[in-house]
Amino acid sequence: MQRKGKSHKAAMGNDGRVALREVIDFMSECAGVLELEGEEKSAFYFEQIAEFLTENPYKGLKEHAGRVLGL
Repeated sequence: MQRKGKSHKAAMGNDGRVALREVIDFMSECAGVLELEGEEKSAFYFEQIAEFLTENPYKGLKEHAGRVLGL
């Protein structure tokens, strides 16, 4: 008889969805890392995405990317 294997909780839910808050936190974290590395211009765009999603959660990622990035 085979013994039970070890199991761990998956990173995402069963349906593969990621919470909006997780995306916002990730974008903010990316912005912080980029700033520390001297990549202020790139950090600005990540922060733009985090800010947009925070202020417009009902729109989510349905808005045109150029508009979100301020281009």
